Amino acid sequence: NMPKQTFFNLKDEKQRRIIAAARREFSHHPLYESSINNIIKEAKIPRGSFYQYFEDIADLYGYYFSLILEDIQARLIDEVRQNHGDIFAAVRKYAGVFLEEILAGEHRDFYRNFFLGANASIRARENHHPGTGFNVFHSKRMRGLRSQLREVVDWDQLKVTSQKDQAMIQQLIMMIFFHAFASYFIHADETDEEPAMVQKEIEHNLDWLEYGVRRTEEK
Repeated sequence: NMPKQTFFNLKDEKQRRIIAAARREFSHHPLYESSINNIIKEAKIPRGSFYQYFEDIADLYGYYFSLILEDIQARLIDEVRQNHGDIFAAVRKYAGVFLEEILAGEHRDFYRNFFLGANASIRARENHHPGTGFNVFHSKRMRGLRSQLREVVDWDQLKVTSQKDQAMIQQLIMMIFFHAFASYFIHADETDEEPAMVQKEIEHNLDWLEYGVRRTEEK
């Protein structure tokens, strides 16, 4: 799914109002507990108008999440440029900034609900509860940013021979980040895990991805 063209035809102010309402709702509740009624009340739009813009609440969720991911991608591109195409050096330097944003930035509550709601959402889908899955909206800007990232990375430094390999490397790096953040939020109330430990885990797993895990003897 994706937002309908009628949404993109709205004036910027109205689009921002709807996105602000989505941010508030998704920061207070995971997707499977979120309410269209709360969003339309906050955005001051009729319920019928909502369905002129989006198929359902998961459609809006995927679009909202895509806006966050676009900003992450754009900042990573800048970091790769500053590190002369070395994507691993860039990611390590960006890790601290990204970590601070995830754990204490403006989207912290959204991320917390995203990660904490993931397992509950999976269980709900298994029980055939509606409104628990979503697809990220692949906007024109997002496609352009992905192309830019491929262009600024020095792939000759890596064992990468195709765009499929390049996409997989990017996906694996993102998985390393998200796994560490999910673990932090899920266990935050049970342990005294510090953000520095999250960053250490990210860097450790990046080392595995970059250098491998098999022990080798020097010759």
